[in-house]
Amino acid sequence: MHDVPGAVDGAMDVGLKQVVLRTIDEAVRRGATNVEAEHLLLVISAGDDPAARTLAEFGLDHAAVEAALDAERSRALDVAGVAPIAEERLRSTRRTRPGWGASLRNALRRAEFRTNRARGRSREEREQLAIAAALRGVLLADLGTVARALAAAGVDRRALIARLEGL
Repeated sequence: MHDVPGAVDGAMDVGLKQVVLRTIDEAVRRGATNVEAEHLLLVISAGDDPAARTLAEFGLDHAAVEAALDAERSRALDVAGVAPIAEERLRSTRRTRPGWGASLRNALRRAEFRTNRARGRSREEREQLAIAAALRGVLLADLGTVARALAAAGVDRRALIARLEGL
């Protein structure tokens, strides 16, 4: 996959590649000009793997993640003095795929995929751990949309990260 950010390109298992492809689709669906960490969080939260189940344990199923991100967007617009904008007006009219956003690139750099290559693990376990590592990479950001959305939703991000590290 030549378009994948360099931090992941060589270390990506099939499962994580599928998640990244769905992340692109999510960004397109939301009309984003860039694929960002929030799109990866949305895709992972919609999955059925240990990372998604861990999110759900913390009250972050897909609907809750989407609600938290939408609330953060509304708060950000309010702070800027901008009235709420209709969803359809927020969509871009791109003819090509969105680019790779900085928050996604940084999340994937923080993911530490190499730690999941331990011998004795099945391919399925490695793929699930890669998805969990990508999620940790998203959650480790102290700044940005995801961090603000989760803080406003009352999520203990540090406890969630610790739980993911235990997988």
